[in-house]
Amino acid sequence: MKDSKGQILKISLLLFLQKGFKEVTMNEIVKSSGFSKGAFYHYFSSKEEVFKEVIDVYFKQMLHLDYETLPSDSLKSFYQANLDIHKKRDKMIRSWYQETFEGDFPNNIYYILFDALRLLPEVREQQQKRIKAEVKAWEKVIEKARANDEIKTILSSENLAKQFVYSSDGIALHMVMISSSAELIDEVKTVWESLYKSIKT
Repeated sequence: MKDSKGQILKISLLLFLQKGFKEVTMNEIVKSSGFSKGAFYHYFSSKEEVFKEVIDVYFKQMLHLDYETLPSDSLKSFYQANLDIHKKRDKMIRSWYQETFEGDFPNNIYYILFDALRLLPEVREQQQKRIKAEVKAWEKVIEKARANDEIKTILSSENLAKQFVYSSDGIALHMVMISSSAELIDEVKTVWESLYKSIKT
């Protein structure tokens, strides 16, 4: 990807995080990008086109994890590594935002997801596949933790995996609704650690 196109997508991501798809105008994206209209329209002809590529390039990166690269020697090390990756990504996006705009970082990733689900039908299927793969990855580690006597629970491995996965999504949605998403990762960490302590042998 050329640097100029990458810069446009980066600025667009930040604007969509700040205001949501509906409130961001094409003129605003052009102005914030620092490019002339001619240079901008060389890459994109509409706001919808910009948004689709922002989703393809950045949003999938924010949500996707290669679970094969995470430690699987214990459930605890697995969820801690998961949290560390999300913390690094959050820090990176906050840094981009502070370089570009004044004020607090909005962290409205779920607003973008709702817009994407509404505007891009293929995103729903992609998210369903992502969540299914995420649950499977957790389930695999939980099975190993159970076999190693790290944890003990009457829950099936699948149900326990869903508790870890769905709790993080639920916390994120709740904090967006109350406009308090700054401490999202810390909240997820607290819930995951409580859940882990309740099943640890």
